[in-house]
Amino acid sequence: MKTKLIRNIFAIALILSTSFSCSKFEDGPKISLRSVEKRIYGVYKIEYISKNGVDITSIWNTYYDLQFDFHYDETGSWPNIYGAYVSGFIDSCGTFKRYGFGYYLGLLIEKEDVKIWMYNAIDTIDFPGRLFYPLIIAEESEPVMFTISRLTNSEMWLKHEDENDLYEIHLKE
Repeated sequence: MKTKLIRNIFAIALILSTSFSCSKFEDGPKISLRSVEKRIYGVYKIEYISKNGVDITSIWNTYYDLQFDFHYDETGSWPNIYGAYVSGFIDSCGTFKRYGFGYYLGLLIEKEDVKIWMYNAIDTIDFPGRLFYPLIIAEESEPVMFTISRLTNSEMWLKHEDENDLYEIHLKE
């Protein structure tokens, strides 16, 4: 009986200490039993995008129907190969054309922040006028860095600052 009581007190203390600990993510969650990497892996669609607090999701939905597949590639030649594959359709002069682009998914876990960088590049000849910074960039551009502000088992919220602009992107599985 005494062992059971000590075990229960230890379990409650452990739960309380983890629930009051600092989260890496501004928008939560406070506790998760899955690692950061495992929560990033999944196939997501854009649920919300804003630029400087203005909702621009309808613009995205008018011209893009893409999914973002973040995964770990165990067959890669380097250890810890993180990958991403963006696929779907992009409007090209009034007609939706198939789009697919795979790249290395950069992942940086710092003490207070978790960042990923993406490189969804398109050829502007095939998709004229369809650059959508920071999610779709020209082929010669550099990868774009995002800070993860929320990461649950089914959603990932990203933030990106570019000079005077602040972008917020909500992805959902």
